[in-house]
Amino acid sequence: MRAAIVLFGSVLLSACVGGAVHPGHAASAQRAPPDCKAASLQVNGHALWVDLEGSGSLTVVFEAGGGNDSTAWSDLAPRVRALGVRTFVYDRAGLGRSDVDPSAYSIGREVGALRSALDQCRVQGPIVFVGHSYGGVIGLLASARDERIAGIVLLDTIVPGFYTPERIAALLADYRPQYAEVREKAPKLAQAMIPLMEATPQTVEALDRESIPVDLPITDVVAERSNEKTPEAIAAWKSAHQAFVAKSPSRMSVLAVGSGHKVMQDAPDLVLETVARMIATVRARH
Repeated sequence: MRAAIVLFGSVLLSACVGGAVHPGHAASAQRAPPDCKAASLQVNGHALWVDLEGSGSLTVVFEAGGGNDSTAWSDLAPRVRALGVRTFVYDRAGLGRSDVDPSAYSIGREVGALRSALDQCRVQGPIVFVGHSYGGVIGLLASARDERIAGIVLLDTIVPGFYTPERIAALLADYRPQYAEVREKAPKLAQAMIPLMEATPQTVEALDRESIPVDLPITDVVAERSNEKTPEAIAAWKSAHQAFVAKSPSRMSVLAVGSGHKVMQDAPDLVLETVARMIATVRARH
């Protein structure tokens, strides 16, 4: 079966069909525990699964890439909690244990859902945001309006200036022929990811026009083995990341040597070290 690759991240369709089935959440949706541990919240009129664990005044919020759910952080989150912080993971609408959002997709609605979940779980900050791939876009947009976010670690994510109209058109032309297969093999995934894909022009526009705080500490981890396919796209990817980091002395770049797109799987020790440095930076400021 052909792999279905989704915007800013990839997922094997066969894994989504034949993988583990998450337990139902109907009971927890009725009464979410105050501490938000393995709970379902009502956000935007549907159930959103969240998990807040650990202790400490600082919370590390993890945001998975497109098509991936909170299980992407199963190995890393406990190691981060051992640093004396809380961790917050969740499944975005339509992924993992969360329900599909019946409303029209927009990146702003996605950012709002995260903020609502953090509010309901009484996460006051400071927050260190760790975003992989598409998840990094959510973090960058959230940081412009949420002062709780005090530091960001990006893991091979899209940054402003990379997606031109020509690249967007090529992306959609490549993936639209896969929609029918995704609808057949993984209908819930299709309900979540096809609208996300179709909203790519609006998502890119929102990212490119957003004013990301220049004094916000950001570590931009870039995989050595790019997810892009052509030499021109690989060069443009590297150039966009260099330009993004160069815009502020509060930003730094880290090359994940030998790593592919899923940096947290290919280079977990590097990611843990990078997150630990960001935690130390935020603690020093607060």
